[in-house]
Amino acid sequence: MRGQWRLHVLMGLAVAALAACHAEVDDVSLVERKISIADKFYDIKATSPDRAIVVGYGGKILLTENGGRSWEVIPSGTDRALYNIQFADAETGWISGQDGVMLHTADGGKTWQREFTGTAVYLFGISFVDKQRGWAVGDRATMLETRDGGQNWSVRKLAQSGSLNAEQAITSQDPVLYGVQFVDAQNGWVVGEFGKIFHTSDGGATFKEQQESLLGDGIFDVLDLPTFFGVHFQNANEGMAAGLDGKIARTRDGGNTWRFEPMELEYPIVDPLFAAETIGNGSGIAVGAAGEVVRLDPGASKWKRAKLGMEVLTWLRAVDFVTPDNGWIVGGFGLILHTQDGGKTWLPSLG
Repeated sequence: MRGQWRLHVLMGLAVAALAACHAEVDDVSLVERKISIADKFYDIKATSPDRAIVVGYGGKILLTENGGRSWEVIPSGTDRALYNIQFADAETGWISGQDGVMLHTADGGKTWQREFTGTAVYLFGISFVDKQRGWAVGDRATMLETRDGGQNWSVRKLAQSGSLNAEQAITSQDPVLYGVQFVDAQNGWVVGEFGKIFHTSDGGATFKEQQESLLGDGIFDVLDLPTFFGVHFQNANEGMAAGLDGKIARTRDGGNTWRFEPMELEYPIVDPLFAAETIGNGSGIAVGAAGEVVRLDPGASKWKRAKLGMEVLTWLRAVDFVTPDNGWIVGGFGLILHTQDGGKTWLPSLG
C-alpha cells in the first residue's frame, strides 16, 4: 500500500509541477478534461504545426487541430494498447498495436477502421513509403508487409544472419523488433532486442545485420549490445537508433558503420532512451525513461541533457517534430508537451 500511495503522490506532483511551471497555459475543468494522469501515451504524429494525433494505452486516440489547446477523443474500436502511428500523407495513416491490431484512416485521423493482419503478436513499429507500400514489426521477430494499403498483409519472421555462434543464436533467437523505417521503396532498417540492426536494399526481400560495427569501446560481445527501441533516418545515409543504457547509435553511411554518440553529462544516463530524432541544422533530440531528454545542438559534437523548464517524473516514449521549430513529446501520466521554438521552451497540453 505504501508503494501505491507513493506512486499516486508522484502522479499528482508531476501534473502539479507541469501546471505550476507554466501558469500561462489555460487550465481545463476536470469535467471537460480529456487527458488524465492514468493515460499512457506511446506515440504522436504531427501532420501540420496545428494538427497532431496521439495514441496510447487502452486504445486511446486524441486529435488536436489547434496546436494542443484542445483535444478530441477519437473512437478507435479497440481497447488494446496502440504503440505507433504513421502517415503516408496528410489524410492516409496507420496505427499498430497490441495483439496484432492495425488501424487505418483515409480522412486525416477523424475515423479509423480495423485491418486484418493475420497475426496476434504485439506490433510495435510501422513504416509506409506511400499509400500502398508498408511494413510493420513486432514481437517474436515478426515482420509484416503490405502492397495494397493494408487490405492484405503477409507475415514472416525476420531471419538472423549466420554469423552468430550456437550459444549466441540460441540466446537471441526470435528477438523482439521495436522499430522500422523505410526511406524509400528499397531501403529500410529494423531495430530491436539484443542490439539488432537489420538493413534491406531490395524492398524487404532480404535483410542483413549491421550491428557488429558497434563492437568495441567497452562492448565486445554481441549479446552485450543494448536493445534498440527506435530508429530514425533522414535519408538513405544518415540515421540514428536509441536504446538501453541511454545509448544512441548513429550512422552516416547507410549503416555500413555505426558508432555510439558521445555525451557530455554531469551524471550518466542509466535508463533507456526510447526515441531519437533529427530536428534540423544538424541538431537532434532523444527521449526516454525517468524523464530523460538529451539534445545535440547545431555544430556540437556531444549530446547534453535538455532543459524542459519543468520537472518530469515519468517516462517519455516518443518525440516528433513537424518543422524544426514545432515539436511534441508524449509519455506517461497523460503527458503531452509542445514546443514552437525548436525545443527552447516546452508547454504542457492539459486537454
